[in-house]
Amino acid sequence: MNHEPWRGPVLLDIPADPHVLFLVRAVVERLAKKAGLEEDRINRLVQAVDEACTNIIRHGYGGPSHERISMRLLWSGETLEVQIRDFAPFPDPEALRPRDLGEVRPGGLGLHFILAGADEVKYEVPEDGRGCLLRLIVRSSPREVHDEDQDGRDSP
Repeated sequence: MNHEPWRGPVLLDIPADPHVLFLVRAVVERLAKKAGLEEDRINRLVQAVDEACTNIIRHGYGGPSHERISMRLLWSGETLEVQIRDFAPFPDPEALRPRDLGEVRPGGLGLHFILAGADEVKYEVPEDGRGCLLRLIVRSSPREVHDEDQDGRDSP
């Protein structure tokens, strides 16, 4: 299903405060519906974005603060891309690996939720060298996933 893209990126800039994440969830959900994604994929994307923002607040900024989280949502007609930018120090790459699911303990599942929410997940250093840019890319029709491609994600 190829839906008409909206014009230009949708920009959202919020304080690093969990009390405003409802707004992020609502915007992502509405735009993903407009893009024609299936309900299950919308729910996983919303959960991934919420988890990413929560991680920024908790781990990047050390808790709620007046620091900012900036988002850009782009729809090409075939892919929906959610870019989440923070201005905290870039995380240790080892911290960006999901924990083993066989390790039973509370917490630490956020990266699994993030990986399950998109077809592609990329952590990048922004052009100005400040913070972290997370890119979540979702194709309008899910790619086929073969066993060797699984890398910890649920099949789309």
